[in-house]
Amino acid sequence: MDPATTIENLHEHIGNARDLREYLSTDLHRPRYHLLPPEGFFNDANCTIFWNGRYHVFYLGRMPNPNADEWLPVLDHSSSCDLVHWIHHPPAIKPLTDGSMPRGIYSGDAIENAPVPTLIYHVPGQGTCIATSGDNDLIHWTPSPENPVIPIPDEPREYHVFDPCAWYENGTYYALIGNKNSRAGYEGDATSLFRSDDCIHWEYRGPFYKSSRRWTDEVEDCACPDFFPLGDKYMLLMHGHRPYGMAHYYLGHYEDEQFYPEAHGRMNWQGGQLSGPETLLDDQGRRIFFGWIREARPWEKYGWASVMTLPRVLSLNKDGDLCIEPVPELEKLRINSYSQASVRVKADTEINIEAVSGDCLELQLDLTPRDATEFGVKVRRSSDGEEETAIAFSAIDARLKIDLTKSTLDDEVRYPRFTPQDEDDGERWTRSQEAPFKLAEGEPLKLHIFLDKSVVEVFVNSRLCLTQRIYPTRADSLGVSIFANGGEAILNSLDAWIMMPTIG
Repeated sequence: MDPATTIENLHEHIGNARDLREYLSTDLHRPRYHLLPPEGFFNDANCTIFWNGRYHVFYLGRMPNPNADEWLPVLDHSSSCDLVHWIHHPPAIKPLTDGSMPRGIYSGDAIENAPVPTLIYHVPGQGTCIATSGDNDLIHWTPSPENPVIPIPDEPREYHVFDPCAWYENGTYYALIGNKNSRAGYEGDATSLFRSDDCIHWEYRGPFYKSSRRWTDEVEDCACPDFFPLGDKYMLLMHGHRPYGMAHYYLGHYEDEQFYPEAHGRMNWQGGQLSGPETLLDDQGRRIFFGWIREARPWEKYGWASVMTLPRVLSLNKDGDLCIEPVPELEKLRINSYSQASVRVKADTEINIEAVSGDCLELQLDLTPRDATEFGVKVRRSSDGEEETAIAFSAIDARLKIDLTKSTLDDEVRYPRFTPQDEDDGERWTRSQEAPFKLAEGEPLKLHIFLDKSVVEVFVNSRLCLTQRIYPTRADSLGVSIFANGGEAILNSLDAWIMMPTIG
């Protein structure tokens, strides 16, 4: 027991904990089968690792600052043996409250293939730090007495010490440090390569790659980098702070300590909530992705915020493009299955699927456009359509859209187009998330949708996944319907399941 804790205030803490659990359980927008913090706020998936038969996910939770009326970022920790049921552990690394870490701990990574489980992370005002664990459950972590191993330089350098990631290869440690590099010709998103023989003494090697304005704008950055082999290529996955919060990536080749991008892709667009991505390699050789799903409502009065995506498997398809799929372990949550046979959806009509309703669902749909200009599915639909979220494919624009125009009656819910410093003369808020997406000749639209209270994840033909938060207010906003506009479409099949909760 903490020496400062007495029996009397221990009983008070128990009462407060019970009150908090009850308060959080009444929030109708709190997910039931996603990983999320037991309370409070978190951001960024960090330091994910498969170790001793368990999947470990670390993320930036918040702890009270005893020296100020504010919250300090702390490296929180959850783990699972099956990617479905999660348990919460004590914080892996807490910032010191002696004044040396006034802004807490920032993002980092688990060093892939390290001989000993090792975390590498950023401490504001200090630089890059490491910590190691010697127990099989990865509960106890010891920060290195040599921290910071890559200090923030006293004078400006071309590299920027910020979010790190690292890997161990042929007896050498490599680290990507920072989200920008100031060398001429490396404007835009960039990161810097460091190398070490002992993980303590690091040598700067230069910019790791060169971005191109045909793919990204100069204002974009390479925060929370994650670099790894994927199929016969390499992937550099990252978070972008501007012009709006996002996750994006490059595929390319890696040689002689340089990465050469060959393709660029995004994982969310204006109005979406995906950020802070991270991956791990499990014992089946799968590259498992996690990402931070942000809120679209002010979180302070609700007592919690942020959700982790469902685990996703990243791979390359036969064309060498990114393939994104939910982990099959989620199937164990399915109950009360329903299947819909093929049905024709006439032009400018909508068909309610009366047998399917709910706010914790898995849906699989196969649709053929015929001559429809727009078609798709509506979820969380009220009986009169006052609230609904439409997931639509536009054949004219070749775009997949989540239409948020009627997703809630709550005026506090807003989806920004840009960060405040990047706002233009247009509307500040958006009412949709839209992604470029093309169907090949004769290719059906295959939607794999997970609904979990306020979370919507839409996997599209295994090539794309849109991540969204919605906050319906009406108790009857549970319906599902199929629609077609400008022509007819065919619903080839629909399979639906209720998803069992994994948290209270």
